[in-house]
Amino acid sequence: MRYSSLAFIAAIAVTLPVLAEELPIQPDNSLTPGVVGSADFADVCGLVDGQTYSQRHRDTTQKMKNAAYVAYNVNKADREFEVDHRVPLCAGGADDQANLWPQLGFEHPSFHDKDRLETRVCRAVCRTRTMTLAEGQAIFLGDWIAGFERVFGEPPQ
Repeated sequence: MRYSSLAFIAAIAVTLPVLAEELPIQPDNSLTPGVVGSADFADVCGLVDGQTYSQRHRDTTQKMKNAAYVAYNVNKADREFEVDHRVPLCAGGADDQANLWPQLGFEHPSFHDKDRLETRVCRAVCRTRTMTLAEGQAIFLGDWIAGFERVFGEPPQ
């Protein structure tokens, strides 16, 4: 009985810091202001040697990802996270530390929701041309959750 009580107390002691942490659902403007790498439609939406802008500019190192977790004081603790680009590469975002933040994936709003928004916005910018590149970038430089609601007509769920 005594050992099981000690094990229970130890488990709570280890878990409390994880439960008490403030997990980011939005990027912190002071840590991740967002960086636009290109505002040129042809550069962002065109192919160069068969590669998209995203393919040509994706070079996020593990060191950059680790720095994002440290900056946001996030302990992954076997939880689903993704280091995300505030302004997605498909919308001309830069692969720059000031454009990266750790985004959770295990509750809404999550990186899954933002990925869905990125797909819709990038398609509207580059394929259907129903949105300008500047409008697409503005969604991510602002409140992406409000942008999600404008684009989909409902909050992430």
